[in-house]
Amino acid sequence: MTFYGSPVVQAMAGLKTTDWPPRPHPGKTPESVARVERCMAENHGCIGEGGVHEAVVRSLVYISMGGGGVDERAFNALCEMRAEYSTLSLGSFKKTVREQLFALRLDQQAALDAIPTMLFADIQSKDKALSVIHRVASAAGKLTAEQDRRLAVVEGLFAD
Repeated sequence: MTFYGSPVVQAMAGLKTTDWPPRPHPGKTPESVARVERCMAENHGCIGEGGVHEAVVRSLVYISMGGGGVDERAFNALCEMRAEYSTLSLGSFKKTVREQLFALRLDQQAALDAIPTMLFADIQSKDKALSVIHRVASAAGKLTAEQDRRLAVVEGLFAD
C-alpha cells in the first residue's frame, strides 16, 4: 500500500485520487461550441473578401486538395512567384494561405463561387494570375486526374 497507495503512482496509472469531479474535455463546453460557431459564421461572411493574390492562393490550395498535396518543387515555384509578383512578406503570405484553406474547408462551393468576384477588381491580372497557377500547379510534374479536373474548374472561374 505504501507504493501503490501513493497519489503519484495512482495518477500515473490513471486511477482517481481525489473526490473532485473530472475536468471537462477541452472544446466540449457549451461556451466553446458557441464560440466556434460564432467564429465560423463571422468567417463565412468574409469568404468573398480579397483580391487577385487571394484568388490565386485559393485556386492553388483547391487544386492541391485534389491529391498528393504540395511537394518541394511546387513550394519552391510558389515562393519564386511570391518574390517575383508580390510585395507580401512571408508571414503575410502564410496567413493568406491559412485563410484561403480555412475558407475552402468552411464552404468550398461558396469559396469557389467568390473567385470571379475577387478577380473583378483587377481584370488585367487575370491572364497573369492564371499563368502563375499553371506554372505552380505543374511544377511538381504531371497532375492527377482529380487535380486536372480542379484545374479545369479554376480555369472556368478565371474565364468568367
